[in-house]
Amino acid sequence: MTQNKWKFGCFSILFGYFYGLLYLGYILFISFAQSSFSMISVPAILIPFILFLLIIFIIRKRVDIKNDRKAKQNFHFVIIMGTIPFIICTVMLGVNEYKTNFTTKKWIENTSERVYIVDDLIGTYNLKGMTKSEVMTLLGPPTETEYFKNEKNIVYYLGDERGIISIDSEWLVIDFDKYEKVTDYVVRTD
Repeated sequence: MTQNKWKFGCFSILFGYFYGLLYLGYILFISFAQSSFSMISVPAILIPFILFLLIIFIIRKRVDIKNDRKAKQNFHFVIIMGTIPFIICTVMLGVNEYKTNFTTKKWIENTSERVYIVDDLIGTYNLKGMTKSEVMTLLGPPTETEYFKNEKNIVYYLGDERGIISIDSEWLVIDFDKYEKVTDYVVRTD
């Protein structure tokens, strides 16, 4: 019986370190990349948690801890500590999902955080063919700047560039034809 407890303890410690490091990496990545729910992020955080639950189930069946109060407490502690990183990652993805959804109100009110919602804007709205007045109704007045500016475009400041080290800024540059219809739009870094 003590041999089983020792195996349970060693395996729990090794798996706990690996599991903890994996989720620490996920938390850092979600934080820096402003990742939200996607076909990659959901399985990435869900598969290790399912594996964790499976291993806990197998250990529970193989190791007799019914009569050992200390072992039960340790087992419950491991379950709680294994669930917390999964919950943190899920909440972070949810918060980022909310922060990255485009609305005209968010775009106008949070000029320095536009960098996080521009992808949703571009994915949701096809700006090509829109008139200048339609674009300005959707996005508000353009930023007064000399960056990338010419007489046939408007420019919106998005915020500091994405990434770990933000040295430059990102800008949305929208080009118009002579009829003031959008011909092209691109996110640029200064």
